[in-house]
Amino acid sequence: MNDKIVVAMSGGVDSCVAALLLQQTGHDLVGISMQVWDYRQNGGCSTRATCCAPDDFTDARMVAAKIGVPYYVFDFEQTFKEKVIDNFIEKYKQGLTPNPCIDCNNKVKFRELRERANTFGCKAVATGHYAQIRESTNGLQLIRGVDDQKDQSYFLYGLSPEELTSTIFPVGHLTKPEVRELARQAGLTIASKPESQDICFVSGAVKDFIVRIGGKSPDGNIVDSKGKVLGRHQGITSYTVGQRKGLGISSEDPLYVLEIRAVENQIIVGSKDELERPGFKVSELNFVNSKLAEQYRSNKFPIEFKSICQMRYRHEGVPVSVRITAEDLAEVLFLDEWSTVSPGQAAVFYDLANEEVLGGGRIKI
Repeated sequence: MNDKIVVAMSGGVDSCVAALLLQQTGHDLVGISMQVWDYRQNGGCSTRATCCAPDDFTDARMVAAKIGVPYYVFDFEQTFKEKVIDNFIEKYKQGLTPNPCIDCNNKVKFRELRERANTFGCKAVATGHYAQIRESTNGLQLIRGVDDQKDQSYFLYGLSPEELTSTIFPVGHLTKPEVRELARQAGLTIASKPESQDICFVSGAVKDFIVRIGGKSPDGNIVDSKGKVLGRHQGITSYTVGQRKGLGISSEDPLYVLEIRAVENQIIVGSKDELERPGFKVSELNFVNSKLAEQYRSNKFPIEFKSICQMRYRHEGVPVSVRITAEDLAEVLFLDEWSTVSPGQAAVFYDLANEEVLGGGRIKI
């Protein structure tokens, strides 16, 4: 109970209630906000809810003062730009569909939180993520949050089994309405604060953000799977695999983006049947499940298991079989049904009960 904990406080209701719950149970806390990107200062809208804006830090500071927690703001904008923003834009220019929230969690937030925890002599870090950590006979498990509308375990597959021992998710067992009610009962002014958007640094359309920060990609041809030119695209960064609307092509049957060929500067389109594939590959692997992590680290290939694979945030997941044949390469096959495969997105493997995060990686074809 006397171990010090660094708690991330973005100024939103989730992280502030996380701090409140830990304070109420007698923990010694240090509150930290991370200045990573303020799109209001980068050509964005000044009124939309986001994170990392000055008003958010004011909210976090007020909550910290009310519950008696020391509070600090650290500037990580340069790290965030290099690890998240630049990578986000570059991946889109390569025809991929990255998820910046995963890079932010893995490469910036948790890494920097742990470094600050060491500086303050803290043994654990806490955040407002909707996820849970559960003890089992095989070690700690990363589990989905109770609120299936807010569950954020998909973004956390990059944690290691060792990191679970020093990580706390105080609101993971609660629903969003319950979190807001706790904030109201405590008299916190952020109780009804609006949600931040999924990609916190983007105001408006992703394609507009990429053009504003990274420049416009050249126009090129939209072709069918046989190479016939059907039209022109407005830069490959404006398209994702599986996209149907906004192609600007007249066709009797619906057309979907099948592939984005960055080298040829082409968008390949076709029917829904052509979009279907038996499976895909995954690289940049990480396993948070202790048993799978030990097998993977020991190079005990092949590693085979069945799981529910979630292929994007809000995706319900589909049954798959996974076979890891070499370091950093998993072959994934759909079992009962298929889902759109978008290279660059994260594929996160859950157990067959669709509760425990086993691990994950980046989708490749």
